[in-house]
Amino acid sequence: MFGPTAAGKTNLAIKTYDYLPIEIISVDSVMVYKKCDIGSAKPSKEILKQYPHHLVDVESLNNIFSVADFLNLAKALIEETHDKNKIPFFVGGSMMYFRSLFYGIHDLPGRDLEYRKELNEIKQNNSTSHLYKMLEGIDPNYAVDIDHNDEIRIIRALEIYKNSGKKLSEIFSNNPTNGIREKYEVIQFGIKTDREILHERIKARLHEMIDNGLIEETENILNDFNIAEDHPIRKAVNYKQSIEYINGKYPKDILFDKALYATRQLAKRQVTWMKSWDNYINVDIEDIKTFTNKVKNSLSSL
Repeated sequence: MFGPTAAGKTNLAIKTYDYLPIEIISVDSVMVYKKCDIGSAKPSKEILKQYPHHLVDVESLNNIFSVADFLNLAKALIEETHDKNKIPFFVGGSMMYFRSLFYGIHDLPGRDLEYRKELNEIKQNNSTSHLYKMLEGIDPNYAVDIDHNDEIRIIRALEIYKNSGKKLSEIFSNNPTNGIREKYEVIQFGIKTDREILHERIKARLHEMIDNGLIEETENILNDFNIAEDHPIRKAVNYKQSIEYINGKYPKDILFDKALYATRQLAKRQVTWMKSWDNYINVDIEDIKTFTNKVKNSLSSL
């Protein structure tokens, strides 16, 4: 089950847990990290104890949790859940994770920290477009499809070529075969939302996050962990804006406005992704009875 941020996915999953024999598996690229509680809207410890969520609090912020990590753990959890005669119930808003789970991913080399350090030094000593020009020289077909300033994808493409000798454009020309669609019948649900109601939910939740200590949590994260400059948490909504506030980039009221805008943009991207996705059943977030009946009917038709 997928949907935009703040739509109420976690609450619906919890209610479904009481009705059906499911194992909840989180599909959230921030909830995987320990100590990222407030900014990720992670369920409370009490809720997690009563309604266990797999793939929550599974990685230290000293490390980076990758899409490949998610896929490997998720596929293992499907097997374990089936062995219990239960239903693996994936819920979240990290659409890249959902896509990777369904279609699979390409087998790519891991991160090369030394080479990344070298690339960052090259970037510091040259123009901001230098790394992009390097990529253009190696793989023009991939370079033309990404933004000149998309540093994450540029560095990753250079890193992959350096460690495998393969161009990403060539790798991506072949479809992966390690997704779950190759092995299982997959029933997909997407939460439909009213834009104005969603925006109000996002605003109310952000006020609650800040009141509950989002800034203090971020300060503790920066103090307690060795977080690399390219760590995903530095780009994550709420944490990115909090870090910029802590570093004196803007005052607290601007922090709220920046985080609110970023969250609404995230929700917009998630909704756009859903419109491009096929074969899912729309869900009314308020109607748990109809939803569980839809799940039961879908399962009985398999």
